[in-house]
Amino acid sequence: MPEKYFVECDCGKRVRVELYEAGTDKACHSCHRTVPVPDTITLQELSGDKYPLLRPLEKIKRTLELGEAPFDGLCHHCEEADAAIQIPIILSVVVERQMKNDGGIRPTLNGGIKLVVAEAKVYSEETVFPLLLCKPCHTEFEAVQAAASRKRKLGLVALLGLLVVFLVFAYFNAEVVALFSGILWLIGVIAWASRFRDTKKIDSFIEPWLKDIRWVPEALALEDEYTLSIGDSDKFR
Repeated sequence: MPEKYFVECDCGKRVRVELYEAGTDKACHSCHRTVPVPDTITLQELSGDKYPLLRPLEKIKRTLELGEAPFDGLCHHCEEADAAIQIPIILSVVVERQMKNDGGIRPTLNGGIKLVVAEAKVYSEETVFPLLLCKPCHTEFEAVQAAASRKRKLGLVALLGLLVVFLVFAYFNAEVVALFSGILWLIGVIAWASRFRDTKKIDSFIEPWLKDIRWVPEALALEDEYTLSIGDSDKFR
């Protein structure tokens, strides 16, 4: 859930402001009078943030350690019932990458060339925090997770089906297949290379379940490269 900031106008109405508007003036939507917006630290404190100087990921660690909101036991999804189930969310953030070899085309001793794959040593920092859910919300989560798993399996079956069709076509149309094989190979290489451009690896089905946990969306937005996975469900407390 993205942070929301408000300042109070003399007319008694609250004015919604953004953090980047700190130190400026904003017009009240009700009386149109000018309302001064305080500095960023004051804005965060007014929103109930006890740790305005910490990065979002550090706020998650601190509040989790102290058992404070948003990890005080309220369901993260409906925010109406006490949590009964906790699901570990494992966030592995890349903090450093040391290149051993930048890869590329290299000459060989016999006068030929070879393709050298780039090598790097990656250092990551792991943070584990719970997704807290009441029993009805956990049932809904399991249904969404099962649907996502079925979708992945159907995609694999469809891919295998296309392979079978291609092989049958290749058996009866060998000459035409040579052209299509070259095109498919090129598409495959592009698809393979594009995987490495995705530096934020997270299952799409889990994202809606994390957006309402305070500071989590901000923490994910600030990190350039990470992998997010989930562990096995367990009883909460």
